[in-house]
Amino acid sequence: MQSWFYEIANYSESLLSPGEEISLHLKGERTGFSRISAGKIRQAGSIEQRNLELALRSSGREVRMSLMLSGDLSNDRSPLRAALDKLSRTLESLSEDPHLPPLPDSGSSESRFEGELPSKSEMIQTLAGEIPLAESCGIAMTGIMYRGMATSNAVRRWYEAPLTLIDGSMHLTQHSGAAKWTWSGRDWNPEEAQLRKDRALSSLELLSRPVDTPAAGEYRTWLEPAALRDLLGPLLWNGAFSARALAKGSSPFSALHNGRVLDSRVSIHERPLSVGAPSFGDLGFSLPDTIPLIDSGVGTGRLISPRTAMELGLETNGVNIDEQVSAMEMSTGDLSSDQTFEAVGDGLWLSHVHYCNMAAREGARVTGVTRWIALRVRDGKPVGPVGTVRIDDSVLRLLGEGLLQIGDQSEILADTHSYVSRHPKGSSLPGILVDGLRVVA
Repeated sequence: MQSWFYEIANYSESLLSPGEEISLHLKGERTGFSRISAGKIRQAGSIEQRNLELALRSSGREVRMSLMLSGDLSNDRSPLRAALDKLSRTLESLSEDPHLPPLPDSGSSESRFEGELPSKSEMIQTLAGEIPLAESCGIAMTGIMYRGMATSNAVRRWYEAPLTLIDGSMHLTQHSGAAKWTWSGRDWNPEEAQLRKDRALSSLELLSRPVDTPAAGEYRTWLEPAALRDLLGPLLWNGAFSARALAKGSSPFSALHNGRVLDSRVSIHERPLSVGAPSFGDLGFSLPDTIPLIDSGVGTGRLISPRTAMELGLETNGVNIDEQVSAMEMSTGDLSSDQTFEAVGDGLWLSHVHYCNMAAREGARVTGVTRWIALRVRDGKPVGPVGTVRIDDSVLRLLGEGLLQIGDQSEILADTHSYVSRHPKGSSLPGILVDGLRVVA
């Protein structure tokens, strides 16, 4: 796919009129997938796609278009030529863009990750199958993802990586409880995937016990890495670390750049290598190895896209125009994963928080409901599921004065979304123990 993409780039450049510049961004994949419901295969297939975004510019103006191509240059020349003709005509009617950033400096880079992919039968076998008193469902995906960037000023960047992702759940047939499990990695590891599934399976006995729903109040709580990611999600979508949002005061983390500090053990970085993400953004700019965002509890960094840099007079760090985290890494602590129930004592243990949304920008307040493995803990032992209750609390408080301990192990949480395409991004997070998590209903 790389040689085809570079041929497409060279051909596109040959069609340019004087004064025109072009950039091309490729999102491609070869993916096999299986959807499972009630332990059986309900849908299976494969996808091969090449989504090319063209950006044509001239005299301080730019226009963009996306199109799907076949991967055969002889077939792709005609739609590509037609697209560029249309873009060139559209440019004539546009006003000059005062904040149009320059194309990235010329350069090239290649990132190729190696790994073993499972056979279709191996992948299906791991997710499907009968479970006594429960039904399994989910999706398994495996294949290679590609990203490419090329510009008419000699930028050539390439990324490709294998990735297998299993996103499964188990639902009790006689009770309302359900357990969720995921495995992802570049190198297929059936033993580790089975271990994740077995852990979820072992929780079903707890989930089948009588529901022990906590009253509204505040509870010491262990949040698994996925639960922490769930709570952070709405804040990231709303520009938590965005330079533009911080400048406008709309970021839920604005307080971190106006004197508020978190617990000194909290450090968060954007680090592509931590999750195997591309080392360049969608606009072709190289990304730093690490972008410090919170250092020892202090808000120190921002995600600055090339456009925001032009508008606000800043130096870009090459991130995408939405200025959202794509490879978040949080430093670990010292609480062992096998001591989390004991550390909670009397309170809650949550694997996920579902349907999360931002309740208020002030304090970075987030609300969501319990789902999957949500347990009531008494005397340091899990006693049963909590059912569905609503959480509503300030993430700044949870990572500040409410933070008790941080787990000693990180979990790499791949992006499980498959809307339009798979996405080579994710997060590397530990779990956290917090004091007084607010349950409102």
